[in-house]
Amino acid sequence: MSNLSKPLFSLTIEEYKELQRELFNEQAERLAQNNTSTSIPKEDKDLIFLEEVCEITGYTKPTLYSKISRFEIPVLSRGKPLTFSKKEIIEWIHQGKPHTLEQEADAYIKRSIPK
Repeated sequence: MSNLSKPLFSLTIEEYKELQRELFNEQAERLAQNNTSTSIPKEDKDLIFLEEVCEITGYTKPTLYSKISRFEIPVLSRGKPLTFSKKEIIEWIHQGKPHTLEQEADAYIKRSIPK
């Protein structure tokens, strides 16, 4: 019989339970510390995908694809998958309808022509 199979000391059931409880609490505390230091709260996550942009803006996917191709909506990544910044999308919505260069030029001409 090897020395590894012999107990070093004997524990009562209550002592064993207490030891297990302490070990469990230590591990749980370590995991909690790791999770709080490395994870970002859900409300602080800024990276979103096309489906969430559809929900936020109310646009359909084809409409968003069209706006993306015309550079009318802010996009972080144009590859697959498309990624967006939630903050930028919300700012874009609050800014209202974007002015194109042609619209600005027409407004300038209308202002400068005497009536």
